[in-house]
Amino acid sequence: MAPLHIPGVENLALITGPFILGYMWSYCLYGVLIVQVYVYAERFGHDRATLKILVWTLFFLETVFTVFMTIAAWNTFGSHWGDTEAILVLDWSWTPLPPLSSFMGGMAQTFYAWRIYCLTRSFWLPVIIELVMLMQLTATFVFTIRYFSGDRRVLNLFNFSDEITIWLAGSAACDLIITLSLVVLLYRRKPDSAGPHAAFRSTADLINKLIRVNMETGMITSFGAITELALFLSTHQYNIHLILFLMLGKLYSNTLMATLNYRDPIRQSGPDIVLQSAFWADGDTNFHGSFGNQRSLDVRCTTETDDIALQEFSTADDEGSPPQSRGEEIWRKKPGLAIVE
Repeated sequence: MAPLHIPGVENLALITGPFILGYMWSYCLYGVLIVQVYVYAERFGHDRATLKILVWTLFFLETVFTVFMTIAAWNTFGSHWGDTEAILVLDWSWTPLPPLSSFMGGMAQTFYAWRIYCLTRSFWLPVIIELVMLMQLTATFVFTIRYFSGDRRVLNLFNFSDEITIWLAGSAACDLIITLSLVVLLYRRKPDSAGPHAAFRSTADLINKLIRVNMETGMITSFGAITELALFLSTHQYNIHLILFLMLGKLYSNTLMATLNYRDPIRQSGPDIVLQSAFWADGDTNFHGSFGNQRSLDVRCTTETDDIALQEFSTADDEGSPPQSRGEEIWRKKPGLAIVE
């Protein structure tokens, strides 16, 4: 049987194949998201209400996205099977997908901007992040209104390259700003674990883990947006870029949930350690961990002081004797994280 030939289409596989791959991988990411939301609900049921609202709103929007994506898949490969127009035109079920994807990315970016504010107590960097986020969100809504109110052929997507470029480039720029900001902020708060400050090696290791997870999650979403933009601009006659489009919103959701759920492994990162990063702590919450019989670690968010105070406490050799505090301040840095050992 000869393969189907559509006039004006050179490679049909690069038209239909990306739809199939995008649908399948998006479903896989949705399954991962379900597991992550379940883990979050089981382990962090006592989180503040605003954080739980964020998580469940994000999960609801992802579910809505997946429902409309399923309708689109059925219309293309089910009810309109054999209709060549069905694979060349994006039907009505695609209309909410771009704004939903962009809005979910914006929710994740707003969350990280808020955490940056918690670390710095400064508005200028979160404001820049929010302005870039609003720019790409606006471009997405403009594209959606203009494209879906006219000719919805896939090949016409390139006529809206300006809006799509602003959308994807803005999203990638926002992710890079967030990633670099968090890495720099955490690195500046990392205590020196060498020489006379070797006692703070566990604290430095903790912050190194936070730096690594922020780099990993930030680079995943940045890479996804940049790759989708590059594929759109270089292969706009095909649908390859739609693979990443169908996955991008779920990449944001999964990286945000992975970051939230990573708090639990941090608390269990060593023997006799019950520790949570100050990056995730609310201002009125302290987290303690024990190191043998002689030392304790207290990591807390501070809002009242501009210093990072590090103090050492030692216990007397005789059992039952009260601890003697040396109260030695080691160094001072910027606000946001207080480490007391």
